[in-house]
Amino acid sequence: MFTARTRSIIGACAVLCGLAVPAAANAASVYVSNSSPVVPGGKSCTQPNYATVQGAIDALKLISNPTINVCPGTYTEQLTITKALKLSVAGTAGSAKVVLPASPADTKTECDEAPGTGEFQPDQDGISICTPGTVSITGLTVEAKWAGNVCDDSLYGILVAGGATLKASNVTINGAGAFPINGCQGGVGIQVGMHWTKPAEVGHATLKGVTVTNYQKNGITIESKGSTATIGTTIVKGAGATPETAQNGIQVSGEGQAKIKSSKISGNECDVKSCGGEGFSQEQATGLLFYGAAAGSSVTSSTLEGNDIGAYYISQSATQPASPELLLSKDTFSGNRYEGVVLDQGDASLKTDTITGPSEVGIEIYQYASQSLASESSASNVKIEGVGTGVRVASDKAAGDKPGHFKFSKSTFTNDTTVLNNESSNFEVIF
Repeated sequence: MFTARTRSIIGACAVLCGLAVPAAANAASVYVSNSSPVVPGGKSCTQPNYATVQGAIDALKLISNPTINVCPGTYTEQLTITKALKLSVAGTAGSAKVVLPASPADTKTECDEAPGTGEFQPDQDGISICTPGTVSITGLTVEAKWAGNVCDDSLYGILVAGGATLKASNVTINGAGAFPINGCQGGVGIQVGMHWTKPAEVGHATLKGVTVTNYQKNGITIESKGSTATIGTTIVKGAGATPETAQNGIQVSGEGQAKIKSSKISGNECDVKSCGGEGFSQEQATGLLFYGAAAGSSVTSSTLEGNDIGAYYISQSATQPASPELLLSKDTFSGNRYEGVVLDQGDASLKTDTITGPSEVGIEIYQYASQSLASESSASNVKIEGVGTGVRVASDKAAGDKPGHFKFSKSTFTNDTTVLNNESSNFEVIF
């Protein structure tokens, strides 16, 4: 541990012994520009302290919570952040862009190389955040586009792990994974936490005004027990009807938790031969996928538009939930190709949502023999209009099907939408 005395000795030696001292090493705020000459002690984009973003990050490792002002321009580099700091664009949002090199390198943080990651290809990140501290990013565009022949599992625009908290505002993720997309299963815009490491990597994110597009598999993933995200006024846009893969706009899984508000998730539609409207035998893309999410997850005042499925929920709880794990409230599900909402095993609640066509089904409830829990969800004050079937129980009619209930109250159907039980012998839709 350095004392004040040892720091003064090191500083004196740096001068007397002729050692180089990083520009602005004691400054709390520095500027990065690759279009103007670097000036020691610079204080603007015309007189920057550093020419690369990573150079500034590395030079400021001993400075508490520094601010790195990124000047307008394109920076071809991968960023590794292992301490709390602020990255802020010194200009309008989107005027500074971090772009992957032509041959991206494996990312070497403790998080990216944690035990268990060897089950997949090595991580490659546009930005890797691996620190128990808070990293704030404002106004930056991250273009994480790998070559179209790349087929790795572990490709991320931004990875948040090691207990880190990402606070992102007015950030754009343009590309995550192979570009153009090629049907492989890697490529996530923002990955928060990783459940497959030992122990699981935990991450946290607060996203405001973020846009994620051109991702290969998922726009945003919140994953592993303890990982959390608060997502507001965010846009996640998939590739549209694509013959390459089944995308997910936002996935919350492995006991991660997310609260999503005033956001729009669209364009996740799969035209692969194995995809289609039959949920038991065909694949489908989703706007929102809650797959074993922690209780307390919610989606409020958001728009799910133009996906195969607007939102899909399945519990991975060891026991039947005593109360709803997921709340969908005041959301609009519009023009989702097959289903507005799909409710698998567990307990989810819809309140004051609007589901409109031309979807095939407004709300679909699954019942099949391999479910470990019953489906016990509910909807109240929900409006369903312009869809083929308002509420449908899709059952395999097997002997092992668990009896379940769907409570539908104070809700309305219009345009001749109906309820179809699909001849299940032990599932009840209650009005």
